[in-house]
Amino acid sequence: MAHAPVRGPMSKRINVMIDEDTWRFLGRVPVGERSRAINHALRAWITRHRRDDPVREMQALRTQLPKIRTDEVTRWIREDRSTATKCQYH
Repeated sequence: MAHAPVRGPMSKRINVMIDEDTWRFLGRVPVGERSRAINHALRAWITRHRRDDPVREMQALRTQLPKIRTDEVTRWIREDRSTATKCQYH
């Protein structure tokens, strides 16, 4: 007897095309576990891309923004800390 996949309250049924080698691998996943395995893999992919996208955006910005010397950044940080400290005691 086949098991119906466990679906949460917001589950959606979709049709997708996959490569033959992926299909052979998926064929080894027990029936009833395939949706869960695909969902798990897709969530892992999404998590990686959520982390990678901001990094790519920052790298693109680096090429567009002017270069700033380290001593200038250090001065800004010290000024900011000094201002923050003064504001705390007023």
